[in-house]
Amino acid sequence: MKSQFRRLNAGALVFALAASTAGCAQEDAPQVGGVTTITVMGMPAATNAKALKLFKDQVAAFERANPDIKVTGSDLPWDVKTFAPMLAAGSAPTVLRVPLTEPAGLIERRQVADITKEATALTEFGALNPDIMSYLTKDGATYGLPEKAYALGLAYNRSLFTKAGLDPDKPPATWDEVRAYARQISEKTGAVGFGEITTNNSGGWHLTAYTYSEGGSMIKETQPGKWAASFNDTAARGVLDRWRAMRWEDDSMGGNVLGKQEDLIAQFSAGKVGMWVTSPSDIYPTYLTNGGKPEDFGGGPMPQGAGSATLVGGTIHLVNVKATPEQRAAAVKWIRFRYLRPNFDTEAAVANAKAAAADGTPVGVPVLPIFDQATADKVREAITPHANVPAENFAGYVKSLDAFTFTPEPQVASQEIYAALDPVAQAVLTRKDADPAKLLADAEARVNAILQKQR
Repeated sequence: MKSQFRRLNAGALVFALAASTAGCAQEDAPQVGGVTTITVMGMPAATNAKALKLFKDQVAAFERANPDIKVTGSDLPWDVKTFAPMLAAGSAPTVLRVPLTEPAGLIERRQVADITKEATALTEFGALNPDIMSYLTKDGATYGLPEKAYALGLAYNRSLFTKAGLDPDKPPATWDEVRAYARQISEKTGAVGFGEITTNNSGGWHLTAYTYSEGGSMIKETQPGKWAASFNDTAARGVLDRWRAMRWEDDSMGGNVLGKQEDLIAQFSAGKVGMWVTSPSDIYPTYLTNGGKPEDFGGGPMPQGAGSATLVGGTIHLVNVKATPEQRAAAVKWIRFRYLRPNFDTEAAVANAKAAAADGTPVGVPVLPIFDQATADKVREAITPHANVPAENFAGYVKSLDAFTFTPEPQVASQEIYAALDPVAQAVLTRKDADPAKLLADAEARVNAILQKQR
């Protein structure tokens, strides 16, 4: 695995916007009449009217400050299968918004531009979290800039806790407690005690995170640049055994176990699920968009088994390798204005917080900082007066992050590894006679074949 993230105080507060969900890319007309046009991912979907309005207001403000740049938004979400042909054909947006798992592959395939000159010219570049930036550099060159970072934890319904006779201010901290709480929630309320996701690579993602919490790993570097699967051991088997017990013995996971994250968000927002693992801070805006009650949302620690770790990831912005020099410069200006500036400039942070609060968008959701601690503390203090989030509901989550090791996703082929592990999660949760050891052995063979191709 890659070196562990530095442990930063997770209490830094920023406002969060709902993630985009649909749309189509647009091909840029690079420069017309002295105006450089860029298409940028990250525009909220039309269904999220408040976040979309804020986005458009920020585009307008950016264009007023930069009259030689025109920004066209795209609400197209990142998908490897969709973007592979688009990148090859040159029709992908100028600014790509991707998970932290993707930069290494895009850099290796030379599909994103070297923005070292533009990025390092930024005054605040040196204050960016070096652990995040390590994923965005190669051979001394910089290829991307971060939007946000997250750490997984437990999202739970405080109202269901109360109805089940559980203390909503004391979320479970271990997997044994999760199992007991889930069984009690199901028995007392009829809701799903613990929800799980297993499709669109989410099953492999969660299996990875849970394995980390058991002290395990997913891949290991056998020689410089050479990797092998390492998950067919007691850590991952323990995760699968617990899933099987909760599904088939306790009946606390419900029967709908073949969904993706969006499906579970909808169920959780409707008050039909007691607990599930996600990034509580990252998912909160979407929870509200789906009609969830702010007072019912609780954020607890990532449950632990034999380990003391939580998976961390993030959202990154890269520039299409097809971009002209003018577009590269414009793209970095946009990324700084829209995503970096509110995380280091208190005036911008307060202006955004005020606008977000006025529109009912969450302000004050605790997240992992993308800048150093001094910068994060300064921004947090500035926007706290405008916070509209019940911060006390996240207390368990925030407190736990000071104690955990932050473990990043697999350094190579992470999405392919997750795809290979989805069937393992699905089998255990849909077949009572599934054999975890055999499933993991078969998955290791598939993953090792994938890793062989990375060499």
